[in-house]
Amino acid sequence: MRDTARTYHLKMAHSTRLHLRFAAATAAVIATAGAALLWYVQRQEVRQAERTVASHTEYAEESILRDELRPSDLARPVTGARLKELDALFEDRVLVDGGLRVKLYRKPDGLVTYSNAHTLIGQPNDDVEEFSEVLNGATVRDVSMLNHEGGPGKDVKALEVYVPLQLRGQARPGGVFELYQAYAPVASTIRSFTLPFALLLLGALVGLWIALFPLVQRMVRAIDRDRAARQTAELALEETSEQLRQSQKMDAIGRLAGGVAHDFNNLLLAISGYADFLATTLTDERQRHYAEEIQSAGRRAAALTQQLLAFSRRQVLQTRVLDLNESVREMEAMLRRLIGAGVNVELDLDPHLRRVEADPSQIAQMLLNLALNARDSMSGRGRLTITTRNDDEEVVLTVADDGRGMDETTRARVFEPFFTTKDVGQGTGLGLSTVYGIVTQSGGSIDVRSEPGAGATFTVRLPATVTEPAPAAAEPPSAVAAGGGPEHILIVDDEKIVRELLGQILREQGYRVTLAASPREARSLEGPWDLLLTDVVMPESDGVKLSKELDARRVMFISGYDQEALVDSEASFLQKPFSREELARAVRRLFDEEHTTVTPVA
Repeated sequence: MRDTARTYHLKMAHSTRLHLRFAAATAAVIATAGAALLWYVQRQEVRQAERTVASHTEYAEESILRDELRPSDLARPVTGARLKELDALFEDRVLVDGGLRVKLYRKPDGLVTYSNAHTLIGQPNDDVEEFSEVLNGATVRDVSMLNHEGGPGKDVKALEVYVPLQLRGQARPGGVFELYQAYAPVASTIRSFTLPFALLLLGALVGLWIALFPLVQRMVRAIDRDRAARQTAELALEETSEQLRQSQKMDAIGRLAGGVAHDFNNLLLAISGYADFLATTLTDERQRHYAEEIQSAGRRAAALTQQLLAFSRRQVLQTRVLDLNESVREMEAMLRRLIGAGVNVELDLDPHLRRVEADPSQIAQMLLNLALNARDSMSGRGRLTITTRNDDEEVVLTVADDGRGMDETTRARVFEPFFTTKDVGQGTGLGLSTVYGIVTQSGGSIDVRSEPGAGATFTVRLPATVTEPAPAAAEPPSAVAAGGGPEHILIVDDEKIVRELLGQILREQGYRVTLAASPREARSLEGPWDLLLTDVVMPESDGVKLSKELDARRVMFISGYDQEALVDSEASFLQKPFSREELARAVRRLFDEEHTTVTPVA
């Protein structure tokens, strides 16, 4: 709950940051654009005012000063009565509509010969280059401070214009006329524009925010969804990668287990077979008991190898179309008896469950192992729930318990062979690995969800099939005579101890037997053969290929290892390890049948 609340607050904080960033970015863009526009308007207004002052200055120079000034006014500083006359002239006719100050400069050195600020008369020009530029006919305008060169009065901002001064009758300018115009009207005009414009920009910002806020909300939600989808995809990819690593690890262990089981089956066949010979030939009761104990241990070891083969998906399956509900109901009584009265077994079976194609005995083994694992997890007391349902093209079987559960480390290794959380000596650690092998070899998948203290749920998924179940076959006779006959049998097996044992068993039955240690040796022998009894897995070539190369009326394969090559073969099959009675009956049955029995192997 705390994690959910924390995630919610993190999302809200992220959303708030995005909104604030958008607001700041929008304000910055509008403020920048507004400032640039204001600067442009202000600059244009100032230039227009400069042009107006320049026009006024040029007009005063051409229409007034050319006729009213004397050459002496530009030759030396004006004083006395002439000074008063020029003051009146400029005051009445030039300094109008905001005019502040005038200056007259003489041509040779730029000396001020007249100014309505009398303290500036007699001072030299402070910018020789600008003075020379104006004398050459240029008009210079600028914005400056009124008293930056000195003079009485308040120092205010002003528009400053220089024009060449040419008296009537002169061919060239004899001096320079300077006019200072008040900047205050220009500033007032700019303020009258900027204040409404600033308010307009603020309104535009608010309006834009209101208009774009829903879009920003949708954008933020889209970003959040994209981020969530990306995180989900990353988690799914990580989970898939982990499943791939786990699958590769299990496949590697499975190949090792399958190879070990194959070799072990050959040894078990020899151990059990020769122990059987001992048990039937010894007269001493104690020695016969020893041989029987060897046989019993061999049978237990054979069951262990079957579990290894189930995990490695190399066991031979006898599949048929079946109903999982029926399999569960058939196992219900046994499960209740095995897991004890302290565990309540609940069934929730879909009455419309689709059928699957699997080995019934292996499905029963799978249910048994899952139930026993749940019993151990619940310490003999709790609730076991078995559920079936359809899911698209799959049939789902769920086995759930309310036991102690598993942590993540245990859950990741639960299907590994020989991994167990039980005490030493309790269990082989092959129960769940056998389930894994049965399910995967049947074309399905298995997953487990569990947390400490929350029980465990195993989910098995098997592909649904539309094939109708085959009609029940007639029960084979309970006993078949194991007596032999004159038939000639070729035995091919690369394990010496195995082929010699098989040869001894069949010779005792009265058959003529020839042994071959390899497919190459078998090809070199002269036939024909009444029966080819051959191993499937051999170094040079498999038994299926060999059966197609030899002249044999009948073929029987022996192996403890599932081979894809057997799928398309119509020959009989006997799974290692087997007893000598089982071998004798299988061979006799094959000879006694009018036609070769087809035993499909899946």
